[in-house]
Amino acid sequence: MKRIMPVFLAFTLSLCLAACSNSREPSSQSVISNEQNGIQQSQSNILIAYAPAEDGDCIAQTAALLQEAVGGDLFQIEEEADGDFAVYEFILLGFDTENSTLPEHIQEFLKTNQFGAKTIIPFVSGSENDSDAIFSAISQLQPGALLGESALLFTADTREQEITEWAQGLNLSDQAFVPESDGGNTVATALVTPEVQQVLYLWEEDNAPAVTEYTQNNGAYSDEPDFRPYITSFPVPDGTAVKGAVLICPGGAFQFRSDQPEGVDVAEALSALGYQSFVVDYRLRPYTQQEGALDLARAVRFVRAHAEEYGIAEDDIAVMGFSAGGILSGEMLLNFDGQVNGTALDPDYVPDQLDEISADAAACGMIYSFYGRLSVGTTDVELLRSGNLPPTFYCYGTRDPFYEQFLANADAAEEAGVAVERLQLDDMPHGFGASGDWIPAYDEWLSEVFAANEGRM
Repeated sequence: MKRIMPVFLAFTLSLCLAACSNSREPSSQSVISNEQNGIQQSQSNILIAYAPAEDGDCIAQTAALLQEAVGGDLFQIEEEADGDFAVYEFILLGFDTENSTLPEHIQEFLKTNQFGAKTIIPFVSGSENDSDAIFSAISQLQPGALLGESALLFTADTREQEITEWAQGLNLSDQAFVPESDGGNTVATALVTPEVQQVLYLWEEDNAPAVTEYTQNNGAYSDEPDFRPYITSFPVPDGTAVKGAVLICPGGAFQFRSDQPEGVDVAEALSALGYQSFVVDYRLRPYTQQEGALDLARAVRFVRAHAEEYGIAEDDIAVMGFSAGGILSGEMLLNFDGQVNGTALDPDYVPDQLDEISADAAACGMIYSFYGRLSVGTTDVELLRSGNLPPTFYCYGTRDPFYEQFLANADAAEEAGVAVERLQLDDMPHGFGASGDWIPAYDEWLSEVFAANEGRM
């Protein structure tokens, strides 16, 4: 996620939404309709899109209240409303309805715009509404989107404090958390402390291998030009036996990183099971898939270099990714593992001691993902065979728009001699993150892979 300067609205708050009819209104500077063909953006990763209610204006006022709680940009949905929403990671979607039916404006908005890999979180006024039914209806129109863990269902009697607390409980932020910029806060220089969480830059300043020259953000990119990729550790709790290490790459179509549902949540679950877990915040567009893959390779080298401190065997390191993060993992395993370092991409890169460490991984987790490139899973058996790929765990839902590609890619990998494990989640859409009860099966599979490593020693 990126740095922003939040734009807050100056409103006089009422004690409850029962007074909606004469309280807050979004300012004209904060709301742009489709008639103006865009949004006045505050460089936020949060969009609060809403269709005003026919009776009263509680939806608009709630949207303004949510903006005060979490930041973000407001967008009023009108007939045939569309816009450029590429930079947003979270879509808070507001409307008024009964019996969990999506209004026509909302249906058209979801059909018209592409929210694949973005997280949609509804806030809905009205009666006889059900969260699960609303999420299901949204998923039918946006099967490639992630869905929030909870919807806000409210009425005119709902207190503003309840809405604010719900919004704050979403743990959304338009502020990026990055390591402190001091000389000893990189994977090559920091003192490793496995018992506590660390956030470390992956490359020394001005020495990250790159072919992309990125100096100015025109508003189309999630990260600013000064972004430096980093790794966050999630230690195994005291008293839990350490099984190995897992490096996790969140998805986001290479436009952003879904760090919470596909990073932090997964890392916390896996660390509780005995895996030293690491979330990799790799480079996004305009950088290439190859540049991001080198970030992951650097992270693998760091973990292997400190295997003893982390209490793992050097071979017991897995990589995994969600959607674009899985594609990135595959790119690294196909082209940038082993002793391949940044000079393979950038001749001006200056190797260091970490580059002497192997970037091999013992296993790969493809969670609604595949070997290939964005939206295109490869079926080139010879390409997959040439990569000498490790055992690969595929997990996907039957309602995922890429379902057939997952099957074809897994088939091709299997034909190429890769040890493939498949877990199909019936009626599950894209973007389920840590939910779906797939982690126990992944844990069992990965434990067996690591145990096989010990048998070869």
